[in-house]
Amino acid sequence: MISTTVGSYPKVAEGAYTTKLIGAVTKWQRKELDDAQLEVVQQEITCAVIREQEDAGLDLLTDGQIRWEDLVTPIARRLRGFEINGLSRWFDNNVYYRRPILRTAPKRTGPILVEAYTFAAACARKPVKAVLPGPYTLAVMSENRHYASLKPFVLKLAELLNAEAMALAQAGAPVIQFDEPALGFGKPNLKLVLEALRVVTKGVKAKTALYTYFGSLDGALASLMRATVDIIGVDVVSDPHALRELKRTKVTKALALGCMDARNTKLESVSELHRLFRAVTTLVSGDRLYVNPNCGLEFLPHTQAQKKIQRLAEAVRTFKA
Repeated sequence: MISTTVGSYPKVAEGAYTTKLIGAVTKWQRKELDDAQLEVVQQEITCAVIREQEDAGLDLLTDGQIRWEDLVTPIARRLRGFEINGLSRWFDNNVYYRRPILRTAPKRTGPILVEAYTFAAACARKPVKAVLPGPYTLAVMSENRHYASLKPFVLKLAELLNAEAMALAQAGAPVIQFDEPALGFGKPNLKLVLEALRVVTKGVKAKTALYTYFGSLDGALASLMRATVDIIGVDVVSDPHALRELKRTKVTKALALGCMDARNTKLESVSELHRLFRAVTTLVSGDRLYVNPNCGLEFLPHTQAQKKIQRLAEAVRTFKA
């Protein structure tokens, strides 16, 4: 059983790095800091976030996505053909993101996350996974003014994200995680999702993961088991029926269980987590089970995020024992 997080971590940390990151970004926007000075601060906070995950006892880390405004904008900003527009609501959260607009065919002009990933991995004593938006979510969260339909847009993004995933794997990432929260809302085109996943994972020399969170998979889990990924991430917190659906599904992949509420400060008990672990290990062996909060931790106050990952690591350690 491997403990991990989904991706993001609080950018403000009372008693630790406080508002240093937010303050540096504000000064950079006012041109009071240059790119190099901002990078120094971002690197400092990245290392601090990694140390906190290691100290908590997690097995597989992320860089905390402290450079990311949201899941899609940092990638769209670095792809030619997009411009970044005004604010839109981020799924069912009371937060907003700047919606990318596709004007012309998107093009990747070089590595996007490799340099930041390499730095984060060098800070860590434990493995660090890489996180990317899935092509379907990146497409539906953007405004398409170039392609005649969704399909060519999604498949082109899958091709570009595949190039980035291969570069991250070459840089040493043991796991490449594709986040597809859009699968929990509306009626996603599962045939297109599976086709895009075949494109985005092709030739990637690392384990690949598909993470879903927020919303409800609404019967899609069996179809997702056919995806060309090694790990399927399922949020059993946001969707009260997800665990029941898991029990009805033939689980053929490693499973990442979103078992702690990363949008609620209430701290789960070890016994509560053990009950979930016992239920899920009847479906998938412990060596093929990842456990994590149900989504990124950025929605929580820093002290509560720390307590969540400490509790998760404690629950995994005592369950193994």
